[in-house]
Amino acid sequence: MNDSDFIKFISENRIFAALRADSAESALRAAEAVIIGGVKLIEVSLSTPGEFRVISELRRVYGDRACIGAGSVTSEEQADRAIKSGAQFIAMPHTNKWLIETCRKHRAFPVVGALTPTEVAYVWSLSVPLITIFPAASLGGPDYIAALTSRMADIRLVVSGGVGPDNIADYFSAGAFAISIGQRLFTRGDLQNQNYVAIAERARGIRRLAGVQ
Repeated sequence: MNDSDFIKFISENRIFAALRADSAESALRAAEAVIIGGVKLIEVSLSTPGEFRVISELRRVYGDRACIGAGSVTSEEQADRAIKSGAQFIAMPHTNKWLIETCRKHRAFPVVGALTPTEVAYVWSLSVPLITIFPAASLGGPDYIAALTSRMADIRLVVSGGVGPDNIADYFSAGAFAISIGQRLFTRGDLQNQNYVAIAERARGIRRLAGVQ
């Protein structure tokens, strides 16, 4: 999948499911639940036990139905292992030029974290077509995104940090290209109680709020 194909896929699906679980088995079942619920961008946090096996298994089982990536990537070694496990995109919470180059070298899509206007402009200058604003809630949520997009209209922003059913519509109205949602999709109670049906249903509701067909 090249950059234009990936951007098209995101424009059609709009939701990154940021998955962090206490075990590989829980992560696999939770990912399956959101895929059943219609969410097709699965970001497996590298804080999940057995994270690389989870990525590999999800690619094997759901590779024709979803796009699987690694999240919370902070080093070239992590990126390299994730890509070798089958990660199609690498989501990092910060800006790291060397990590971006590692992604390009191995043909994985970089989803790069930034916060301030200067950081956003710098990442965009590196020809990164998708930038994550993290943590968005800390700087004003939808109002902050609206302020950025009103001055940087061509930049594609993913909003992460504090995203939930109550503000999804506001973020898209503010100009977000996509959202990343974690704890308010994969709630701790549902993960602990293995209530994967509830996770699948919540994914369906989030799809509707995001306007995904």
